[in-house]
Amino acid sequence: MADSGHVGYNRPRYYKEVNLMDVTVIRHKRRKRAAFFVTPDGIELRIPARLPDRVVETILTEHAGWIEDRLAALPKCDILPADRLLLHGETFPLVKRDTETRFRFDGENFHCPAAWDESSLRKAHEAWLRERALAYVTNRAPHYERQLGVKASRIRIGHQKTRWGSCSSTGTISINVRLMLAPRDVMDYVIAHEWTHLVHFDHSKAFWSKLASVYPDVAGAMAWLKQHGHTLQIKKTN
Repeated sequence: MADSGHVGYNRPRYYKEVNLMDVTVIRHKRRKRAAFFVTPDGIELRIPARLPDRVVETILTEHAGWIEDRLAALPKCDILPADRLLLHGETFPLVKRDTETRFRFDGENFHCPAAWDESSLRKAHEAWLRERALAYVTNRAPHYERQLGVKASRIRIGHQKTRWGSCSSTGTISINVRLMLAPRDVMDYVIAHEWTHLVHFDHSKAFWSKLASVYPDVAGAMAWLKQHGHTLQIKKTN
């Protein structure tokens, strides 16, 4: 099932990609079995075109340990300085003061109590990001709902390990809080992707066509996530 290194290949005429965090799933029309490949850009799972998503999820889950080991061997992402935090693709200074009583952002700087340790800062940072993420997604959702003629039954913010987002059969959409660290247009791609699942609950050609009609630069956003997704870590400091 798993290959230990990069294997060169020529892409067939028909393919589509779905980014699942640090693993890129590529569907091939002529492929007969699933296989993992480690490339300079990360890990790829190449599968038959019609393999059900639930089977893909099972493969990823069963090989989670192998994936973690291979990812650990890949070049590490840059660690943010201790006095910087990431938001919407930009870094901002983190100011620690004895007079501060809470975690906050004033548009130019993040602030927190000087006495906080790394654990306290990480917890407060994630809580702040979750609150803002819910507000951001709730604000952007109507834009896509109007175009798609759908409405989510519920919006939730998670911290998934293998998904940037998900859509349940009951219409609940989950968005990964770490997307608040990515540029806004990349986060918008994931929002558009999941809301399109309310129209097509699959990754069929019809799904990708509909998604492209509401978010034109699908390839660009997917490429960004593939290249930079592993850097979206909540408060990784030196």
